[in-house]
Amino acid sequence: MTHALLCRGLAISAMNAPMRAAAPEEARMSRHPKFHPSQRGAAPSIAEQLYQRARVIEATGKDMLYLQLGQPSTGAPAGTMEAVLSAGEQNIFGYTSAAGNEDLRERIARQYDEIYGASVNPQNVIITFGASGAMILAVVGCFDVGQRIGMPAPFYYGYRYALETLGVECVIFETTIENDFQPTVAEIEAIEGGIDGLIVTSPGNPTGSMIQPAELKALSLYCEKTGIRFISDEIYHGIVFDDETPQATACSFSNEAIVINSFSKYYSMPGWRLGWMVVPDYLAESIANLAHNLYLCPPAPSQVGALHALDCRAELDQHVVRYKRNRDILLAGLPSLGFDRFAEPHGAFYFYCHVQHMNEDSVEFCIEMMEHANVLVAPGSDFCPQSGKHFIRFSYAGATEVVEAAVDRLAAWRG
Repeated sequence: MTHALLCRGLAISAMNAPMRAAAPEEARMSRHPKFHPSQRGAAPSIAEQLYQRARVIEATGKDMLYLQLGQPSTGAPAGTMEAVLSAGEQNIFGYTSAAGNEDLRERIARQYDEIYGASVNPQNVIITFGASGAMILAVVGCFDVGQRIGMPAPFYYGYRYALETLGVECVIFETTIENDFQPTVAEIEAIEGGIDGLIVTSPGNPTGSMIQPAELKALSLYCEKTGIRFISDEIYHGIVFDDETPQATACSFSNEAIVINSFSKYYSMPGWRLGWMVVPDYLAESIANLAHNLYLCPPAPSQVGALHALDCRAELDQHVVRYKRNRDILLAGLPSLGFDRFAEPHGAFYFYCHVQHMNEDSVEFCIEMMEHANVLVAPGSDFCPQSGKHFIRFSYAGATEVVEAAVDRLAAWRG
């Protein structure tokens, strides 16, 4: 139903929109009947399809506001590029260790003590090809084909397809808005057939909700006790707005947990494709060897830039001030327009709200918003195959004036 609605909705105004000529059918097909694309991990993002349609509408002269992408609108911290260029004068940026540069690993380990009071051995820090690369290493390095990893919904949709591509079963289970869309021990115990691993993200995507430190501790210790590999996705750490739900790292609670983080969000370096993971002692060597076999090493220039960025928190915290301002604009302006049921976001830069009372299908609702208000957001169907059809996600990672303009347009549309 969702894709049918998408196709129907994307056809709206097609008669008036300039389109590129379609490629000949034979150009998209192999001449050999046995040659065809693999279907592993090739599921399309609905939000990406909507984005392509939005660009077509924009080409007609309409001004589109994009609140669908979870990417900082700011660049890397000041001086990061200068640090890379300066290093390049003395360094050819050849291969580094598969686990990353020692100085960067040591600095990240020290940061866990500075921020969380957690002791981390630098040798247990593995620099990776983004957080996505870290997740691939965690799954391939710790799970056999056919094992089951629990994925609390809603979730970052890419993980679902990555797990399936790697031969691991993704076991989706619903969370509740009453629990801020974060999993509980009781929900894990209720999973039929059990699970071998669990991925928890706090602050979450698409919700922006956070798990209380006591609950994170309970989950990590429960998983350790029952033999469930606990993976804590902490990619949005640093983007936290208040002390009501403080951020905590699984490194503080379990030596068996795997922690994943990235320079893409708080550090405003998404295109630099650099992340890291903290692993137990006995996994460090095998994960580093796996990284070497998959992609040799993480990008050398990005590691130099990241080392500089780690000491730019005063500058980066100003981005968080803007994210909070943007969040507050949405919290003040959207509930009166019908966007009034949500888990209040305490981190990241997402606002995930219920829209079933305005439309039974979030894809169709996003199309209507795009066509009539010229505001693009992401449908919840990307983040949860069940209840996601009743939710949408706003990203407020961009400029404040864009968020303000979006609220004004939605008010004009819904009014």
